[in-house]
Formats: sequence, structure tokens, C-alpha cells
Amino acid sequence: MRRFALLAGLLLCAPQAHAQNSPSNFQYRFAGYYRSLFTTSHSFFTGDAYADSLNRVRLGVDVGWKRTLFVHVDYDNEIHFGNLTTQPDFDFVRQRQDDAYFDLLHVWVDESHVYSDTSLYRGYLTVRHGSAELTVGRQRIAWGTAHFWSPADAFNPISPLQVEADEREGVDAARLSVRLARDVRWSVVYAPQEGIDRSTEATRLSTNVHDFDVAAFAGRFRQDWMAGGAFAGQWGGAGLRGELTYTWRANSSERNALRLTFGSDYALTSKLYVVGEYFYNQGQPPGTSAGQPPNPSDLLHFTNEIFTLNRHFLSGGTRFAVTPLFHVEGYAVVDAQGPSVFLMPVATYSLSNNADLKAGGQLFASAPQGEFQAVPNLFYAQFTVHF
Repeated sequence: MRRFALLAGLLLCAPQAHAQNSPSNFQYRFAGYYRSLFTTSHSFFTGDAYADSLNRVRLGVDVGWKRTLFVHVDYDNEIHFGNLTTQPDFDFVRQRQDDAYFDLLHVWVDESHVYSDTSLYRGYLTVRHGSAELTVGRQRIAWGTAHFWSPADAFNPISPLQVEADEREGVDAARLSVRLARDVRWSVVYAPQEGIDRSTEATRLSTNVHDFDVAAFAGRFRQDWMAGGAFAGQWGGAGLRGELTYTWRANSSERNALRLTFGSDYALTSKLYVVGEYFYNQGQPPGTSAGQPPNPSDLLHFTNEIFTLNRHFLSGGTRFAVTPLFHVEGYAVVDAQGPSVFLMPVATYSLSNNADLKAGGQLFASAPQGEFQAVPNLFYAQFTVHF
């Protein structure tokens, strides 16, 4: 509780701090948001209906001195109400594997129908000198460019089934980036894990070629080696992006994995936007084969690697601005091999410049061997206000 009180006190004292820190070489900013997210669905494991009300307060601060030092911190305080906390799904997701080396989550309440914790979402220090930049701490290392599945986003890949699409998990790491020439940047990342043989060491080289950002990277991610590349740019008014990675398994009993994605997006009018992607994934979970009926554990278990049960996916969607304040979106992921399909309709209304209301659903249909077999439909409503 003392950590929450300290951050709250910093926010309340912001006007006084501004008066006392007037030198132009010192900058700071306080920000954050409150979010209320209500979801309802059925348990993967028991089939029981559940409802969950998540309430989150995120407090953030940026502090900089000249262009030499920069500190960023985002701190979360969450509380859940409802019977999701009584389901095995809730415990399973809490125990998911991730790249957080430091255990910076503290549980306040863990009881039936009520769960509350506090945790560090982001927290890092950046030091700049000349053409070099060193960032240490919990940070987002986004090497991917894709909208749906991104194989090049090797540190914390996202899932198209993620309800909070704006949430991006970070990784505890040290990253050194150096500008070698005008358009060439080289970076090295080290992310520790339990045991040095499970840590991640990777390097990346990026540049710009004819208005396209291109990059190549290689490294050891836990015990496996991976190499890949990505590009993103504009051609004829359309956005084009692609990624390719290959993973060499340390365990000879597991198959190596090729992953690639290619996509495009285009603003047809000022109101209508469309996007489409193809994703190929050879990285099925160990011990499974393409087309095998899904295991709920595989679908719920977030890891630092993309796992799908099938290989070929077509994804696409559109966003239409009905009015300047109200827009609707619709996205679909089609498992061509299953077959199966995932649909996500979303409607968003801007209540003010810093507050919005969103409602949507996740709808699934699948053949017996489809990717989304037995995945229950989900509906949600979300209110967010930024401060």
C-alpha cells in the first residue's frame, strides 16, 4: 500500500513540483488512466459461465534531463470482481510463462470473487551519449510489424485473441542501440532468465531502403536459436509489411520452425480502412501435429513464442468511422486447415478527448480439428479515461 500511496502523492504534488523544477534542461510528465473492463464467457475447463469486472488504475511518470537521461515508470493497481477468480482459467493465465525476470507483482487480496494486485507494467532507464543509447529495465522491444500474428516480435508476441489490444507485455532486459550511419542502426539485447542457458541474447540491424524500413536479426531465445527479418513501408498508397523467422530447436526431438507473415493495409477513404494478412506457422506445440484437436492449455498458455495448432491463417478486417466520435470495426481470423474462424466485432464511442467507451465480442466457429474448437464465445464492455 505504501508504494501506491507514494505514486498517488507524486500525482497530487505535481503542481508544486513544476514550480520548483523550472530549469529547461529538466522535464517531467505525469499521466495514467483508469479502465473498467467487464467480460463474460464460459470456462475452458469446466464449461461454467463466468463474469469478471476488472478495474485498473495505471500511474505513469516520465522524467528527463537534457537528452542524456530518461526514466519511464508505469505502475498498475488492479482489482477483479466476479466468479472468474473461482475458475481454473484464472489461475492458469496468472501462471503463464513470460519474460519478466524480476517478480514485481504483489497480491493484496486473493479470495473467492475478489482478487487484487499491484505490479510494474513498465520501468526503465535510458542513457544517451552521442550515437549510442542504452535502455535497462522492463521495456517493450517491438521488432515486429504485423497486425495479427507477428513472428519477428520475438520477446513478447501478441495474440489476435487479446481483448485489450493496446496492452503490450514488456521484458526485463538491457538494450544497447548504436547509429552506425545515417540510416543504419545496430542493437544488442540481453534478457536474463533463471539459469544462463535460458536467457536471451539477440542482435538486430535495421535501415531504410527506398522508403521501406528493413531489418534482420539473430539470437538465442532461451535454448533455441532464431534468425529472421522484417520490412514495412508504403507502395502505391498501400502499406506493405512482411516478416520471416526460422527457429533451430535445441531439443532434437522437436522440429525446427519456419514462420512467415505478409500483409497490407489501405485507407480507401477518410472513413474506411482495411487490412489483410497471411500467416504461416510451422511451430506447433511439442508433441502435437497439424490438425490435432486443440488442448485448452495450449490456447491459454501465453509464452515467448507463437504456438498454433494449424499452419495456414488468413486474417483481415475493416474500420469505418460512422461519425467523428463513433466508429465500428470488424476483424476475422480464418484457420484454412481446420477449418475454423474467429470473428471480432468492436464498436467505440469517444465520450470526450480523454475518455472512450468500447464494446465487442469474440465469436468462434470450428470443425472438430479446427484451431478454435471448443473456444467459448466472449463479450466485453470497456470504459477508459486518461489523465
